Amino acid sequence: MIGGLLKSSSRVALFAAAGMFVGGVAMPSAKAADLGGDCCADLEERVAELEATTARKGNRKVSLTITGNVNRSVLWWDDSHMSRAYYGLDNSNFSTRLGFLGSARVNPSVTMGFEILMDLGTGTGGTTFVANQLDEDGKRGTGAAMGNSVSFNNANSGSDQLFWTRRAATWIEHKDIGRLTVGRFESAGVVSTIDLGGIFMVASSSLSLINGNFFVRGPNGEYYSMTWGTGGLGDPAAVQGRSELVRYTSPTWMGFIFDSSIAERGDYWGSMLRYAGEFSGFRIAAGIGYERIRDSNTGVTLDPASPLYVGPQPDISAWGGALSVMHVPTGLFAQGHYMTADYSINAGNAATYWGAQSGHKDFEFWLIQAGIAKNWFGVGNTAIYGEYSRSSNAAANDFPGRNFAGSSAFAAPFTGTATQNFVQVNGVTDTDLTVWGLGITQNVDAAASTLYLGYRNFSADVTCTGATVAAGQCAGAAGGAAKKLATDDLHVVLGGMVVRF
Repeated sequence: MIGGLLKSSSRVALFAAAGMFVGGVAMPSAKAADLGGDCCADLEERVAELEATTARKGNRKVSLTITGNVNRSVLWWDDSHMSRAYYGLDNSNFSTRLGFLGSARVNPSVTMGFEILMDLGTGTGGTTFVANQLDEDGKRGTGAAMGNSVSFNNANSGSDQLFWTRRAATWIEHKDIGRLTVGRFESAGVVSTIDLGGIFMVASSSLSLINGNFFVRGPNGEYYSMTWGTGGLGDPAAVQGRSELVRYTSPTWMGFIFDSSIAERGDYWGSMLRYAGEFSGFRIAAGIGYERIRDSNTGVTLDPASPLYVGPQPDISAWGGALSVMHVPTGLFAQGHYMTADYSINAGNAATYWGAQSGHKDFEFWLIQAGIAKNWFGVGNTAIYGEYSRSSNAAANDFPGRNFAGSSAFAAPFTGTATQNFVQVNGVTDTDLTVWGLGITQNVDAAASTLYLGYRNFSADVTCTGATVAAGQCAGAAGGAAKKLATDDLHVVLGGMVVRF
């Protein structure tokens, strides 16, 4: 189609040019004819080349936009026993993505469209989420450094291919009624920090996307079978609820937007209310949401006598709210959120949603960030910030506690990886993860880019009642007094650049 248009445009241009040549007083008509003949042959050949190489849209009725970003970084870390820098990692806070957007207007009130959004797959190399002290690029496959297993909320959403599907959905929207989305998309539910300061590239409200697989270490240098991030001390909500669903989004009414979704077999649903407004020089964004999950992982064994589930289903309720405020004239801002999850899970069943497992203690997580964002240099906003957060009981179970033994403690893609010489941590009944940090981001508006540099300090407080005695490990007798696990802090510096297109 585009090629045809190019041909038509070229011919129109040729006719116009021929008219100018013929009408020009200084140009003899014979010379014009000669030039026209040579020109036509050359242009037609070049148009044919363009037709062969141009990406074309399927039809004229639906618009097509190609969008995305490339986000690469340098990660430096120090776990109090060793330090190192990893170069060129994909930043999981806002991973490299490729998207296709389309829409068509049915009438003045109704629009229909679609979205396909893909994330760079972990099989293509290192990301900040899969890196740890022993392996910088998350290699997988036979003979790879750290095993070949992967686990996601929905197992078929992940692969070792170049990209994996983040969104694949169609939608229909009426300007007075709202939008209905059908497909793979983010669920409505718990609201986390709304970023008015423009710092999430380096200071995401998820604590696990930068160091999700880094191992906690003890004072003698021992490696515990416990990670700082997902599956360990970090926030269990790091894997955002994203599933096959139907989602309703209301029109904006006085700054408010309501969303509700239902997913899977109807056993995963949620709702949220968000607000955005500006008055008297203050910009405000806020939200609150609730979600309920009774969906479990698909089992590794299919049995017609017990379809889908063996044993009772999980039952998780979670809610969270966020508030962000910016004083526009000065650029001063403060933002943060609070969330909690109630794990009413029957014995003998587990789910990866919210890091759930049988006997999981109720979880709490709060974060606050503050700073200033101004366009001091004329190229785009510069944001300077500080932050503090605390995550409680993300890795704790009711008595007799949770055991972190071998690979069962690790997050994807290392779930199921064979391990040696890791110290098990048994009987974990209470955990607290404290994180503080500071950093700077610099927008470059002319290039649709952001430069960033940030530091975070991770500190753990772990209570356990394990019976096994090991270096630095909880050493209480079975059922005995609780002990504190000796842990050392982790220091992380992340710097990089994202370019959007």
